[in-house]
Amino acid sequence: MFELARFNFLYLRLAQQIIRIATRSSPLAVWQAEHVKQLLESQQAELACELVPMTTTGDIAQNQPIRDQGGKGVFLKELEAALVEGQADIAVHSMKDVPIHLGREFAVQSIGTRGSVEDALVCAHSLHDMPNEAKFGTSSTRRAALFRHLFNRSHTVAVRGNVQTRLRKLDDGTVDGLILAAAGLERLELASRIQMRLPRDLFIPAVGQGVLAVEFMRERDPIVELLVGQQVEWVERAVEAERLVAARIGADCAAAFGAHCEYLNGAFVLNAIVLTASGEHAIAARTEGKDALEAAETIAARLLRLGAKDLLGQA
Repeated sequence: MFELARFNFLYLRLAQQIIRIATRSSPLAVWQAEHVKQLLESQQAELACELVPMTTTGDIAQNQPIRDQGGKGVFLKELEAALVEGQADIAVHSMKDVPIHLGREFAVQSIGTRGSVEDALVCAHSLHDMPNEAKFGTSSTRRAALFRHLFNRSHTVAVRGNVQTRLRKLDDGTVDGLILAAAGLERLELASRIQMRLPRDLFIPAVGQGVLAVEFMRERDPIVELLVGQQVEWVERAVEAERLVAARIGADCAAAFGAHCEYLNGAFVLNAIVLTASGEHAIAARTEGKDALEAAETIAARLLRLGAKDLLGQA
């Protein structure tokens, strides 16, 4: 009876052209939800969207590493509960924060074009002027491992919190530099803080980095129809490919693993890397092809042959 009542309530809300958007309450998350709101309202003049800001488990327990809390899924739990209980129709996330394996009742799609995919260095001084013991802050296992691997710098420290909180830790001297997603800084009009954009073919981004995700209940056919009008096909195919590689090799979104797929000159170009958390060892692979998912299967098979699962299990 409860399921039927929730089902009817959600469809009534769609019929009334009101879409409730669950979002985390950080400035970046709200920007993302507002952006999705604008995209959806722009395609239907009679459609109205309302934001439902929430504080998630991951936002509260900031003294505990994300992996120890169960991975980046801790940023979704409360938003997914809102979907299940009919308090929201969709939830907006950064695609890079969406677990590779969702509950069977949920579906996720990209929306809009892809933002900058690169990671960026934000430093108090020039990178080349910094001593080897300079401390670089990040909450990402992938970023820390890549930084150690490529720059031969071991002093990465865990820094959690929203973008503004992390920048305050840089400004007050807690850390000497930060490794952040360029897209987040740009969306918050903080791109002037970027000192260096790390090349995406070397410092390979997280799965889905720069992409906005909309999550919804799998049964919601009208939601799917609504999202189709704001989906960029090559972005969706690229994200599907990146997530497929992660699924095949057993990497979650908290692993020292990066994958980036882009559409260039009529073909999908896919790069991926797996590292030990220490950054001491790494294996990488690259391929291209007309079909993004076939490229993903090729890359995944290659990484597995080279020992990806062993590396993912090492510190």
